[in-house]
Amino acid sequence: MGKAKTPKMVHCRYPKCMKLHESTELSKDDAVQGGKNSYYHPDCYHMMQTVNKIRDTFIKEIDPTLTGKQIGMLVSTINNIVFTKNISVDYLNFVVNYFIHKKPGALKYPAGLHYAIQDRGAHDMWENLRKQKIKENIKKQQEEMRNESVDIDSPSSSFNYKPQKARSFADILQ
Repeated sequence: MGKAKTPKMVHCRYPKCMKLHESTELSKDDAVQGGKNSYYHPDCYHMMQTVNKIRDTFIKEIDPTLTGKQIGMLVSTINNIVFTKNISVDYLNFVVNYFIHKKPGALKYPAGLHYAIQDRGAHDMWENLRKQKIKENIKKQQEEMRNESVDIDSPSSSFNYKPQKARSFADILQ
């Protein structure tokens, strides 16, 4: 018998990884490759991509005049909301888009994100969307279970019953 190969280990390149994980080290098989030699935990990669999306959306749709230092302040504000206030990065992304489409002009500067995440309308819409998504997932799982059910009468079912020899009281005494 040959030895089982130990998986190659890599380090997550996300700067905030230690806020999400005990170690930056992970198996290469479990990592998401984000560049030639850049590997990430799947949730770190999602976090990084979503923060970048929020940053780019904010610059493009809300304030295209942001300069380097202001962009740094925007990213810092996003990270503060996500890592200090423990607000989901997906919720923050939703709130930014909500303000762009439902309340144009109401969000004008990066620090305004702290107030935007508290908006009742955005929060209620987010909750309704989450509930709808959960219902859809349950319905999808139920449909999959129905499709996987086995027809006992079908010739392809491989259920075989082999009765054991019946034991009597006399068999026990022997």
